[in-house]
Amino acid sequence: MARVPRGVVDEHGRQAVVHDHEGALMALDLETGALLWRHGPPLRPCALRAGSVVALRISPSPTLVVVVLDGGSGADRWVSEPVDLPPWARCTLDDTREFTLRTEPDDGAVVLRWVARSWYGGGAAPSEQVLKESRREAYGALRVDPARTGGVEVLPEAEAPPVRADAAVPPPVPPEAPPYQRPADVLDQSLVGDVRVELARRADSGAVVLRAADPRTGTRRWEVELDRTTPKQAPKLPP
Repeated sequence: MARVPRGVVDEHGRQAVVHDHEGALMALDLETGALLWRHGPPLRPCALRAGSVVALRISPSPTLVVVVLDGGSGADRWVSEPVDLPPWARCTLDDTREFTLRTEPDDGAVVLRWVARSWYGGGAAPSEQVLKESRREAYGALRVDPARTGGVEVLPEAEAPPVRADAAVPPPVPPEAPPYQRPADVLDQSLVGDVRVELARRADSGAVVLRAADPRTGTRRWEVELDRTTPKQAPKLPP
């Protein structure tokens, strides 16, 4: 399924739903960058399909909770019962070494395939036994039907093979385009139709922005601020 940095795109490539650093959602018009709606944190957008946003709630608990929103307004539609993860696993806002998520369509539903991993995190050099015991991996899959309240099915393990963390690679810039040099401020990017969507950090303020550019010329079409960072001011000295 199509993606943009920090979020997902609908099947027509017209709307994106992305998250800020706290997990608050923003729906954007991909043609103009116009903000369509906001939804409070903390959620990880997983799919935007048939007018519904499928997301996962981010919490300290070792569970997966599916939240379905209205794609047009951002209003809550329904929330699933928690699906247990191993006690050491946690869902994350973005893919990490510890948690990876892939989404695929399944008729009118979507399948969320997840992998959780852990490693030794101590300081001193551990023994082979400690290293072995600290390496853990678990995986599974949920089938979510956005049109049916509470429509979450835990798929059998045989239908939920593990996925590599690098399985989904953003589409490259078209080969017929002239050589493209990725700007130093770009953190991540993907291609949606004829638009390159970039996640970048402003050098002046440190703010993180999402912007759209022509994939051949690099001409920017719009820019939206996701995370605001202001320079730290030096403390005032006593008189």
